[in-house]
Parts: sequence; structure tokens; C-alpha cells
Amino acid sequence: MKSLFPRRAGSPAQRRIAAVALLAGLIAPLAACGGLTANDNDKSSVSETYTDLRTGKPESARDKAVLDALPESVRSTYAGFWHATRVGPNPYADWKPSQAPWKFCYSSAYQGNSWRQEGLAVAKDIVAQLDKKGLVDGPLIVSDANNNASLQATQLTTMVQKGCDVILVMQPPTVGLCKAFDAAQKAGALVVVMQTGTDCTNVVQSDFGAYDAGRTSAEWLVDKVGNTKDTIVMCDGIPGVAAAEARQAGASDTFKKAGLKVDHITGQWTPSTIKSQMLRYLSTHQGAIAGVWDGGVCAVPVTQAFQQADRDLPPVTGFEGACSWLASWKQTGSESFGFAGGAGQGVNEAFKVALRMLAGQKPKHNTLLYPLVQIDGSNVDKYYKPGMKLSSGCNAQPANGGSVPAAYYDDLFTGTGTPATFDAGLADLPVK
Repeated sequence: MKSLFPRRAGSPAQRRIAAVALLAGLIAPLAACGGLTANDNDKSSVSETYTDLRTGKPESARDKAVLDALPESVRSTYAGFWHATRVGPNPYADWKPSQAPWKFCYSSAYQGNSWRQEGLAVAKDIVAQLDKKGLVDGPLIVSDANNNASLQATQLTTMVQKGCDVILVMQPPTVGLCKAFDAAQKAGALVVVMQTGTDCTNVVQSDFGAYDAGRTSAEWLVDKVGNTKDTIVMCDGIPGVAAAEARQAGASDTFKKAGLKVDHITGQWTPSTIKSQMLRYLSTHQGAIAGVWDGGVCAVPVTQAFQQADRDLPPVTGFEGACSWLASWKQTGSESFGFAGGAGQGVNEAFKVALRMLAGQKPKHNTLLYPLVQIDGSNVDKYYKPGMKLSSGCNAQPANGGSVPAAYYDDLFTGTGTPATFDAGLADLPVK
């Protein structure tokens, strides 16, 4: 069958050291003028090669064709992918990894919360394990852009100049860094974007299927409420953010299919805002509420709002598996549903992808999506730990050490190189 993703023309990548030297000469005048811009007016690849990022839009014929061509084993996880990311050919098809030891770098858009700090802690632990095997060249290089895209672009450039072989990028902005990513790729560095969608097609993306997760949690709620005339309230995230919109699209499509009435509050992924929005909604809607769907960090403040308003607590889903959500579940005794979606598992999956590529395997596509581990009444006791409180800032991690087994990626890669392995160590993360 003819590929839906024709490979781009171009010569194989130059050896990393020579490319870095060349890039440094090109970057110097840019740095003197304040660094690389984060503005990406020019697309890094032709749009017809990759699907379009179409957040909040219905499935197109192109989207359907790409989805249908994916291996059946992963197809459900890729459902609704266009809300959060683009899918196309492997931008590293001609890339040849250097020999170990490798220099690993970690570029974070923001490190100012416990979720991000957890991800970095896991990355440092994995690098330390690989170092003991003689596979690492120096300590993990880390940067924090404090939500400044221009600063992050400059930091990425610095990482390339320092000779980073692998750059793991935690939740960068959807747009704004494509030029910096392109420079890194041309220098021979492998760039893996983690835990978010991206409009850039010159990186490899590792993320969970956001639409699929939103759909799955909504299906649990539909099963709980049955054929009701009462209202489902969707607690949405930040408008326009691809990750939020993808989750919401999955849930909305599910509730629409079930014929349920739906209202919305916009919590902006901020607990205080969520609680005030829910209290305002409850004060103006005295009718029965069938359930509340959580698009992220909503479960605890929503529960607190119902308690403060002295209203019966309906089924409320969780999402990312916050320790505070598990504590609330135990406190109220009201069954819920969510995922083991801490940052640690996301970093774990990104390293699996990078190590496969360093071993010579090649991903079939630029975007590698996986399903999150589900938490429900049948397994909650595996995830709840004494010491979890409503004020806890930790997150549940997959009980088996990873969101998916290593074999999950077999249908998404070609090649037979044996990747280095590591102990995820997620169960050892502190409860705090």
C-alpha cells in the first residue's frame, strides 16, 4: 500500500560534532541580537505531508485516512489526535545516532509546580541508572524557561552548543519553538517533546492519547448515571490549549452520543477558580446534577463546592490521578474514575522512545501516543497510600512501573536494535 506520508527529500544528517560546530557559527550573530526568536511564521515542513492541528474541529477525511492506516493495536489511542497534534512521517528517518556515551538534556517550559518537579526527579534517576551502565556523558543538563518561549528557544540553542545528543522537552508551547527544534535536529540532536501536542513537525512527540482519555472517563460517567434527564457538568481546562480541548472533545462526543444534557464551567486548571465556578453554578442551578466530568484538577475543588453548598455529591470523575483526589475519594467514599497520569510516567515513556532510537530503531511516525493506566473502584487500593491528603501535591503512578509495556511500541517502530533499559522507579516517588 502506498504510504500516506511521503518521505521528505534531503541528505542524511551530518555527524553530530561537525554539525554542532557549523551551527555555532550560524547562531553567534543571532545570539548577539538577543537569541533565536520564538516566532515560527515558516512551517518546518510542507502541510500536505503532515495532518493539520485542528483543535476543536470535527474529523476530516484526511484525519480519518491517517487514523485508519495506523496499526489496529494503537488506533483507539490515536482517536481524535488532530485536536492536540499532527501526525506524519518520522522527521528523523535519515538520522543516525551517535555511539554511547550520550549527553542527555532536559528542557522544561516551567518547573514551578510539584507535577513538573516530579518529572525532573524521574529523569535524573533514569540518567543516573544509565550512567552506571556507562551510557551517559556527564550530568543531566537542565533548563527552566518559566513559561517564556523566547527564553526556551535560546536555552535549546545553548543545549545544542553543549553537544546534547538527546533533548527531552517537557510541555513546551504548542507553537513558537519550531525554529529552535529545527536547528537542534540539523545539529544531529534527537528532540523528544513530552506530555503535550505540538504544531512542530521536526521533533518526535511522546504523549498519552488525550481524546481517548477524555472519552474513556466520560464513558465511565455515562455508565454511572444511566439514561438520565439530569445535567452533566463538564469542568473544562484552559480554552484554546490543545491538551484541554482534546480531552473535552472526547468527553463531549461521548455525552452527545449518549443523549445527555451537558453544561460547562471553565476552571482554567486552577483549583480556586474551579471551586468558585462550581459554587456559582450550583447557586443558579437548583435542579439535580447527574455527574461532573473532570478535565484536569477538578475533582477535589468540585467536591468541596458541593459540600459547601450542602448539595448531594453526584459521581465526579478525576483525571490525572492526583494524590489529593485519591484522599478525597477515601474521605467521601464516593467512587470515582481517573488515570495514573503523573509526570513521572510521561518522562518514563519518553525515555523508552529515545532509547529505542538510540539503539537504531526508527519510529514509523512523528507522534507516538499511548494509553494511560486507569484507576477505578477495582484497583484504587493499589494507588491510595496512607499519608495522602487533600493538600498533597503528588500524583499516582502506574502500579506496574509504566503506562504501557515495552512491547506496546513494537507496532510503532521498525528495526531490531536492542534499547538500553532502566527501572522506572515510579513506586518510590514520595507521597507529599
